[in-house]
Amino acid sequence: MAVASRLNVTAALVAVQVFFGLHYAAARHIMTAIPPRAWATLRIVPAAILLMAYVLWRRPSALPRAPRDLWRLAVYSVFGVVINQVCFVEGLYRTRTAHSAIINTGIPVATLLIALVAGTESATGRKLTGIGLALCGVLYLLLHTGATMPGQFVTGDILTLINGLSYAFFLVISKPILSRCSSLGVTAWLLTFGAVGISALGLPQLLQLDVSAVPASVWWTGAFVVIFPTILAYILNSWALARVESSLVALFIYLQPLIAATLGVFWLGEPLGAETIIAGAFIFTGVGVAVWNRPGAARAASPDNS
Repeated sequence: MAVASRLNVTAALVAVQVFFGLHYAAARHIMTAIPPRAWATLRIVPAAILLMAYVLWRRPSALPRAPRDLWRLAVYSVFGVVINQVCFVEGLYRTRTAHSAIINTGIPVATLLIALVAGTESATGRKLTGIGLALCGVLYLLLHTGATMPGQFVTGDILTLINGLSYAFFLVISKPILSRCSSLGVTAWLLTFGAVGISALGLPQLLQLDVSAVPASVWWTGAFVVIFPTILAYILNSWALARVESSLVALFIYLQPLIAATLGVFWLGEPLGAETIIAGAFIFTGVGVAVWNRPGAARAASPDNS
């Protein structure tokens, strides 16, 4: 690959992780005025409509059309979109921005663990060591949070962990269809099906929302999240994955918690405790040990879970 092309791909991957990192603080700001499940609905429904419109306009042949595939994608959307997004916003609403970002950084390791249990990956000493280190980081964060912080922080961290595990499970079960169908078309269907499920859970909160009481800054931030950390981030990520070895992509996930934690401190006024730094060190090391040069895990690191 030419140097210029390599730089373009690197810029795209950095932009993706910057968008994802910004989303944590942006979502916390949005949820000061819009309840979590209402916000999940307002995020996913427009994103599904816009992405499906984009695919129908630019690449209609990318959409899977076989009834068997559509049924599978509807089921997969429960784990990859509905549980994932609802637990993400409910967890982020209750915990610190840095906690949420660091726990989600362990998704590649969670994916590996589920793949080992399912028998689609073989166990090695390095993989098990990486899983152990990441697990120690998550447990340390949860136990320390429970001992020193309000109960809602523990609830938020657990919901965030469920969000990550659900998405990791989705990555494992969806691998066959992603290996033979366009990732862009698959994601368009997943968001479309997921929008239906999220709407069912978020509509009660949405109907009670006093739209006139929501500040303009929240609506502008919401529009940013729909366009950049949701739609554009996925398009850039798909474009980059088609042009560079996927093992490189795993490295960029480390930017997310750094950006999220920085914004949490300077924008939202959240303290950055020692427990966050220690847990992050364990999880980062575990991810690095487990997924370094593992193409499948690298792909698991970057889709739009957050």
